Amino acid sequence: MSELLTAELKSMAYGLGADLVGVGNIERWKNCPPLMSPAGILPTARSVLVCGMHHTDAMIEIGGENSPHEQGSYVYQMLMNMHLDVMSYEIGRRLEDLGYRTVPICSSNIWRYREYKDLKSTFSPDMSHIYASIAAGLTELGYSGIAMSPEYGPRNRFVSIITEAPLVPSPLLPGNTVCDRCMLCVKNCPTEAFTRESKGEVSIEIEGRRYTRCDKSLWRCSWGEHFGLDVELPKPELVDEAAILRNVETVGLRGGTMGNCIKVCVPKDRRVFDKSYCSGPRRRKEISPASEAPLRPLQDRFTAEMLADGADSVVVQTRQAWLDRGVDLRQLLPDAESVVSFAVTHPRASAAAKAGNPVDWGGPAHYLGLKVAFFTARALEKAGYCAAPYAVYGFSGEGKALLSKLGDEVSRSVDGVPHEATFVVTSAKLEPGSRRAEAVPLPEGRDAGKAVRGLARGLGVDLVGISGTDRFESLRKDLTRFFDGEELLDARETGKRWLTSSADVTAYKRRVLMPQDHLNGARSVIVLGYRIPAASVERNCEPPAEAIGPYAFAAYQSRKSLDLAAMKLMKAMAGWGAKTAATWDLCGTGSYAANPRGPQANAFSNRIAAVCAGLGTLTKGGFVNTPEFGPNVRFVAIVTDMELAPDALADLAGLRAECDEGCDRCVGHCTVSAFKDPVKLKIGKTALSFHPVEQVRCDWALRYGLVPEEGVKYTGSKSSAPLPETVTAEALADGMKRQDTILKIRPCVSEMCMMACPYVRSQR
Repeated sequence: MSELLTAELKSMAYGLGADLVGVGNIERWKNCPPLMSPAGILPTARSVLVCGMHHTDAMIEIGGENSPHEQGSYVYQMLMNMHLDVMSYEIGRRLEDLGYRTVPICSSNIWRYREYKDLKSTFSPDMSHIYASIAAGLTELGYSGIAMSPEYGPRNRFVSIITEAPLVPSPLLPGNTVCDRCMLCVKNCPTEAFTRESKGEVSIEIEGRRYTRCDKSLWRCSWGEHFGLDVELPKPELVDEAAILRNVETVGLRGGTMGNCIKVCVPKDRRVFDKSYCSGPRRRKEISPASEAPLRPLQDRFTAEMLADGADSVVVQTRQAWLDRGVDLRQLLPDAESVVSFAVTHPRASAAAKAGNPVDWGGPAHYLGLKVAFFTARALEKAGYCAAPYAVYGFSGEGKALLSKLGDEVSRSVDGVPHEATFVVTSAKLEPGSRRAEAVPLPEGRDAGKAVRGLARGLGVDLVGISGTDRFESLRKDLTRFFDGEELLDARETGKRWLTSSADVTAYKRRVLMPQDHLNGARSVIVLGYRIPAASVERNCEPPAEAIGPYAFAAYQSRKSLDLAAMKLMKAMAGWGAKTAATWDLCGTGSYAANPRGPQANAFSNRIAAVCAGLGTLTKGGFVNTPEFGPNVRFVAIVTDMELAPDALADLAGLRAECDEGCDRCVGHCTVSAFKDPVKLKIGKTALSFHPVEQVRCDWALRYGLVPEEGVKYTGSKSSAPLPETVTAEALADGMKRQDTILKIRPCVSEMCMMACPYVRSQR
């Protein structure tokens, strides 16, 4: 066991924002079903590293005060999930860099909703983070079944990383010592999940320690939290899938809820009541603001850190200033004294044309906006103050009106540029003022290409390459011949959530694009690459766990990381006077893959841009093989009007030697026989043959998840539609009716052609 490696990884996790970090040796999962165990996912695993983030107390104490459906500050649990995903992925990449096969697991929302083969439980994740947090010595089970830490009770969210690394296991907690069975969770459960259709108590045992919980009704628990039914209305005597769907049809949806079991649960030694502040118990802080922790350095620090992390504007205002305008911040926090407002702007569009598959900046701006508010609130709480992070949703009535006014103030601070606005309301008496991030000009005489590469590497990307636009122009004729005018189909979901599946399908023609179609005056293209951990690909859908979740997670998290890197790089380049536009598929020869986080650009996207930028070659299957990571890389392209020195092309022939020796595993493993006859594309002095796909056939399986073997069957999904001889709009509309009405909400697919490629397993 390595103490030094364990310490390094824990330090990294804390640096990324973890409040709790622990390690479990793999033997602690010996009693888990193989279908949902870390050893089932990665049989060579030796350790599981578990990271936890603490909700700020105000998120729980102020959330859901008027109704569980009015979540208020509790909506920031979404940010916690997003950031735990970042932690898991980045720690996984670090472990892979050190030579250990590692599978990062996502924080939430990829699971088997129904029983699956020998797995008799429902709502089963690839592996349980609740169990993992116990096995890593961070928590015990509360009566509610939620993991409780001695420090924060259930006010935590967790994520896990499975690895071959020989990490030092953390001591286990004794068991049944944190929860004192106060039963407030039972008394305050709006769906009676603990008292109706429950099955008494159950225990898990790890290394001789027992952890006991109520075997509650998960169907009742899912009534509002998952399905969005009104928890304040009467429920039927028996709640199961059929009862839930009947109520969806007859009553309709209201929206998600905050968990009352979390709201009312605090360990006994930290539990205090103050009904003037909130309806449930409060958590006693570790320190008191009466100690007068110096506010000036604290305020300067969080302002500097949040501007450095991506906030474009930070504005601090006092409660009194808003009272003078007839608005009381104490609608949002009972002891409010100040509000901190943040703006995260989108990159300016410059002269960009609306072409191809442009990056939607709403996602990365949303994440960064929530992140800077959450971490500011957390810094204030650690200093002993109350602090609640907010966004302009999760509220109704007066609270929503107040947040809208705060949002108008933020918009003025960034001159109305599209942005994400977030806020922190706090009991700390902060100094009013504003700070704004200004773009920095490129130092005179500095090589812009070197600056781009250095900035990109500093933003964490694995690969960065640059091409001139001339390379794309040299390919225009052939690309147009291979791809232009192909009829594609776009299906827009029209079914009623949870009940029916249907879609409006429209046909359109594929158009090959060039850099100038994305940005007038384009002169160079920057391509950023972010890798998918090799073990997440190698173990995809493999027994004994048969888990597709880790690959689906990697498919979206790599894209999210690229979004963030591209956004920050483009903002920096704007300071140099450069115009930029980013796209997920510069030439328009790729498509999408279904994913629990929404459709993602698939493995064929930006393949031409990556090859032109010197990052790899085209395989026989038409995806990119890189010398560093094989095909396990995803790419984003940034078109700019700056003249940047291009990188040399990769060893185009050497990187596909196995292809040219006769390997055709990719073509043979296509679940829908979408590959067409090979064509030749001359790049530089090398002619590369590859198989284009008949896109409507590929999309049937990959974009719309209608073929079980493309991955959806591994979650227990019933989505399945026979592929017709000819794929028409009418045929696709009929196929979409055959989707699993429940699991189509979070579909998991993988490019099975790429999974079969030997290069995915030939990593360094």
